[in-house]
Formats: sequence, C-alpha cells, structure tokens
Amino acid sequence: MTTKTRHKGMGILAILLAAILGLPWIVGFNPVNAFATTESLSTEELRELQSKLNERQALTVKFAQTRVSSLRPKKPSTSTGRAVFAKPAKFRWEFEKPAADVLLFDGRTLISYKPGDSTATKFSPNADRAREIKEVIDFVLDFDALLARYSIKEAVRSKNLITLSLKPKSSSAITDLSIEIDAKSYFVSAIKMNFQNRNTTEFRFSEPSAAAISPDAFSLPRGLKLVDGV
Repeated sequence: MTTKTRHKGMGILAILLAAILGLPWIVGFNPVNAFATTESLSTEELRELQSKLNERQALTVKFAQTRVSSLRPKKPSTSTGRAVFAKPAKFRWEFEKPAADVLLFDGRTLISYKPGDSTATKFSPNADRAREIKEVIDFVLDFDALLARYSIKEAVRSKNLITLSLKPKSSSAITDLSIEIDAKSYFVSAIKMNFQNRNTTEFRFSEPSAAAISPDAFSLPRGLKLVDGV
C-alpha cells in the first residue's frame, strides 16, 4: 500500500469512527456536505428566500445553545430547551438543561424567571441580554429587519441547506455571523454569532412547528412579583 493510499484510508476511517462514536467532527470538515456541490444563490433566489422566510408568523422549535468564551475556549457551555417565536417581536425561551429557566420578551421588556420562584426579573430593552434576544428574533422571523442591519457576503446552497454569511453594516458587538436555512421547510436551523470580544454564540434549531401559539405563551404566571434587574 502506498503512503498516499494509506493516508486516504486513515482519513475515511477517522470519519467513520467519528460518526459511530459521536465524536466532534474534524475542524473544517462537514460530513453532510463534504461531497455535495455548492452553488451561489442568484438575486432572484435570494428574493424568493426572503419572501418565504417573511411569510412565517410564528414558529416553535427545540434548541441547543452553545456559548464559547475566549477566556475558556475549550470549555463551551451548552443549554437545551424549547423556543417560541411570534411576530412582530414576541419570544418565549424555555431552558430545560442544565437548569430550568424561562425568558419572556414582548418586544419591549425582557422577563426572566425560574419555575417555582415567587419573583421574576424585568430587564430594560436596552440591556445586553434583551438586545441579543431581539437579534435572534429577527434572524428567525424578520428577514427584512436582518437585511437592514447586515450585508450578505455570501449565499450558497448545498443540497437542501442554504448558508448565509453576513457582516453588520455599522459598528456592532457582532463582527460577523452565519445563518443556515433548511431549504425544504424554509426555517432557520442554525445561527452562529462571532463577537468583538472573540466570544461566540451558536444556536441549533430542530423540530419546527408553525402551529398556532396560545397568547398565554407570552404571559407571566399569576402570582409572580416583578423586580428590576440590571
């Protein structure tokens, strides 16, 4: 066996082991799209994408959120749960793991509480956490608002996945971001944000549902006392 053939065989073996054992993929290698051809989206295709994404009025998904700090790059923190989005700017974020927690946003005020607590914390719309949540809502439901603040650097399709690379049009805490869109169901399946401080936040969404959402989904449970947060 030649050195070249041996190296090729070892590469395939590594990929198979990663798939079987659930190991992280080799950096820079995407097993789903490795052998798929990619093509840039035309202006007309981008307009169609914009129209389809803007059609959504509500969306319920399961999520996995991963944050990586530049101070501890090898120790990411991951949370999972369920998220509910509704236009124009309503949002319910239910953390299930590592701990139960709920975030409610009505477009103006962000409220955080833990199930079973007697108090809930209210944040200003200008708070960092509230601004980040509003960004996520726009990424998922308001493509027009997204394009008003970001320029598309690249838009490519690979099979049933569309990937957009964007940069902010003005100074922002976010340096760049990428969005993955399921081209079959036309929903945002992943968002990755890179920040000026070199931290990153990534969201993965799955099991999308466009079923009607109860107005109570965005209401605070009775009996909770609101306190002001920082």
